[in-house]
Amino acid sequence: MTGPTPTADPRAAHDATPPGTAALLLRPLGYLAIGLVWTAIGLFVVGLYLALATYGLFEPPEDQELWSELAAAPGDVAGRLAVVAPIAVVLTGPVAWYLSCAIWPLAALSFVYAGRALRPSYRGDRLSFTSHVAPGTTLGPPVPGPVAMSLQPQRRSRLTDTLMRFYACGWNPDFREFWPAVPAGIAWALASTGASTALPSGWRLGLAVAAVPFALWSVVALRRAWTWRFHRERARLAARRRLERHGDRYRMDPRVVRTRPQSSEHRAGVEAERAASRVAQDRLTSLTSDEIGERREAVLRARERRRAEGGAHGGRRAGGDDGERGRAGETAP
Repeated sequence: MTGPTPTADPRAAHDATPPGTAALLLRPLGYLAIGLVWTAIGLFVVGLYLALATYGLFEPPEDQELWSELAAAPGDVAGRLAVVAPIAVVLTGPVAWYLSCAIWPLAALSFVYAGRALRPSYRGDRLSFTSHVAPGTTLGPPVPGPVAMSLQPQRRSRLTDTLMRFYACGWNPDFREFWPAVPAGIAWALASTGASTALPSGWRLGLAVAAVPFALWSVVALRRAWTWRFHRERARLAARRRLERHGDRYRMDPRVVRTRPQSSEHRAGVEAERAASRVAQDRLTSLTSDEIGERREAVLRARERRRAEGGAHGGRRAGGDDGERGRAGETAP
């Protein structure tokens, strides 16, 4: 008996539908507006990142109260810095890395789609799609339902693949990138301190030079984490094993960038296979209480039969052993 006919994924049918005239006219402006919004957010974050250095560079030395307080009460200022400095290093190192990867790729992807919207070769295609992942697996506060991951490219290219990898670094954070970004926070602290005009020129130059090795260290370490996450066969093998283990409940591995297949027919076929697999599993697990009782009784009868056969076989073996011992007693002197 065959199961019910699986239905195709409505998202695949929606993506296969060519955009209407209104969408063709408005989507360049829409993607441009989205890109400008994300650019404004990114510039705001960059402004916060450079605020301390800008203050020290353009504020008159006599108005920079930190250095006068440090000269008057070095113990109190050093105690405050011992608490504030590690927090500042974390915020300007790992947190800045994750936020940058969460913001700037979206702005760049929006501008890419705005450019594609003006090209005739993309006229009959949708430019991006939105997928959903389990709550708690992405950057941001907890939400009650699945999290929408928007602005993913419908057509892949080398540029969009690179942007999507940065996208994954920001929205699917990996703790392996936390410590490689810490030296960048130390470099920020040294460079921002060296930007202060209240310090002597020698100190400023020394702090700026000392910040360079930490910045390079962070670049090399993040590059290694990037290579391990996106280019190692181990990541692909782990993703393949997880896909085989969990099937359609497979959670997107943050180390592997996945995009929707290009063909809507292929997506419909994949969804049909998954639906057929779920139906087959349901037929094995959706038994009635009578069927469960019959199977349980059959198992018990088979178990009793095996015990009886084992007992009879053991009795024959015991009788054979007694006969051997009797014959041995008769032949003994």
